Amino acid sequence: MALQFTLPDGSAREFPSGTTGLEVAESIGARLAKAAVAVTVDGEQFDVFRPLEAGGAFSVITDSTEDGRHVLRHSAAHVMAQAVLDLFEGATFGIGPPITDGFYYDFDIGRPFTPDDLVAVEARMAEIIAEDQPFTRDDITAAKGREMFNEHPFKLEIIESVDPAEGANEDAVSVYRNNGFVDLCRG
Repeated sequence: MALQFTLPDGSAREFPSGTTGLEVAESIGARLAKAAVAVTVDGEQFDVFRPLEAGGAFSVITDSTEDGRHVLRHSAAHVMAQAVLDLFEGATFGIGPPITDGFYYDFDIGRPFTPDDLVAVEARMAEIIAEDQPFTRDDITAAKGREMFNEHPFKLEIIESVDPAEGANEDAVSVYRNNGFVDLCRG
């Protein structure tokens, strides 16, 4: 099935179903694709690697916009969580949203973080970023999510209580992966 996207300049382009937002952005221009951090189709935001299943009004979100900075902060939160889990055996984690001027994550490492811990987390984050790990989305069953996060009680609580607008329902949850790190995430 072909998808038709209307670009901000009013022109239309056709692509096969399953084309990613990045592929559409590349068809517009290499510089735009390089700056892309997300896309929207009819106002709904998608990561650049997610296959698109419906056409519509298409736009690219870059890091020069507030929406783009929000996406980058969200990605940075995932990188921080990956770093903490890499460094602190037995660590558990809760939510990690972007906020107006940054991001945060809820962690339990069994003790308070020290200044030296924060230096180590920052260094591990730099290593992860240098690895240029892609973020990939998977939609899995809630049962698979419970199995995947069985050692993370905060995540189990989210799976049981989150409403469909937050990325889960009684049958499915969405997760994002980068390298060995996996987290519940709407995108």
